[in-house]
Amino acid sequence: MSGPTLNSSPNNSAPAVDRPNWPVLILAFIAVVLDGYDTIALGLSVPALKEDWGVPASHFTPALSLTSLGVALGYIAVGRLTARFGCRHVILAAVVVFTIGSLLTAWAGNIVELSVLRLITGFGLGAVMPAAVAQATALNPARHRQSIAVFVTMGISMGALIAGLLGTRLVSAYGWPSVFVAGAIASAALFPFLWVWLPDERKLTGVTPGSQARHHAAVARLFDPEVRGRTMLLWGFAFMVFSVFYIFSSWLPTLLTSYGFSTGLAPLGSAALGVGSIVGAGVLILGATRYRMSSILAGTTVAAIVFLILSAFLGADRALLLLVFGGVGLGLQAGMIGQAAVAVSIYPQATAATGVGWASSMGRLGSVVGPIVGGALIGLGLSTSAIVLIACAPVAVALALVLLLRRTESKGPGDAVGPASTGGRNTVGGPAMNNQVISGQA
Repeated sequence: MSGPTLNSSPNNSAPAVDRPNWPVLILAFIAVVLDGYDTIALGLSVPALKEDWGVPASHFTPALSLTSLGVALGYIAVGRLTARFGCRHVILAAVVVFTIGSLLTAWAGNIVELSVLRLITGFGLGAVMPAAVAQATALNPARHRQSIAVFVTMGISMGALIAGLLGTRLVSAYGWPSVFVAGAIASAALFPFLWVWLPDERKLTGVTPGSQARHHAAVARLFDPEVRGRTMLLWGFAFMVFSVFYIFSSWLPTLLTSYGFSTGLAPLGSAALGVGSIVGAGVLILGATRYRMSSILAGTTVAAIVFLILSAFLGADRALLLLVFGGVGLGLQAGMIGQAAVAVSIYPQATAATGVGWASSMGRLGSVVGPIVGGALIGLGLSTSAIVLIACAPVAVALALVLLLRRTESKGPGDAVGPASTGGRNTVGGPAMNNQVISGQA
């Protein structure tokens, strides 16, 4: 396995990484792809499940919300877990948890069993993404941290795309359980590669577990004076964007049936969101080379509002509907991916897993609320157009928050976000904090 080249850092703390570690990047990305696939697997299975079990779609709200709650708990726990066990071991354990959880979900026989299994599976899913981002950014050049974070997190979008495309065929040919069996098989196949090729970043960087590592992984570090305001704005932005995205990722296949989509074709809505998400991630990666991530997110959030409004006034043209909802996926998923890159840029590397995890957990709390709100609106008998217009309100709030975040970055004492200032380096936290940074620079 080719590893990174490690050189002594100027402050004689941890060694610096001066060339990409491609095996780590690829494995981290694939692990997050499986995360993204399994996260939306239940949402695209609901149309078939409601027919199989003979219950209204709104009855699956607890299972959808508990999936997101489990993911949020995984996000919250991951900082402490990586500080104690290292990113490698957390990723391996998390993959085992969601592999077993996905396999057992295929044999669920009622709402209670389904909900409990999705809660457990969600915890494993939640631990993967922040640990993978922290692992990839720790073992790759610091100047590329934002782009690396976007690339790895983009795996969620790719997973959603694969689930949407594959789910259509699987549900039609083999029924809803096959969606979860396929995910479990893929995860089990990945595990040996992770075991062999994913390194223990602590051995490569010389950073060992101890009180210092746990100190910098504490959530209190996110409320240090230099970053407190940005933390709150980032959390609020993540909550709003996630809540709206998960209204559609959970209920879009169901909503599309009102436009004449069959249960076999309805998962194409998830695929449309996934395609848009991939395009949105590409926008973030290209934009990160020239602009602040918060500026890019302001633009993609505006795009989400525009496409939501357009979708509310479209007729039953299926191709056009899928195209427009792809635009919705572009705007919303760019926000979901970009918030992780913002977290990587404003916190030191030693706090990266905690920062990414907690920002994402706030988003996941929004994803708990989103399916509940969506289910309630569907239960009230509101039209798809009305639901879409209602969803514009929290996206507008997200736009206001990210604009405020951009303003605080331009005035903040540790401002160094993006290549326009210091080549993508973040100096928040000062020397005392940065001595713990794996690359020798935050």
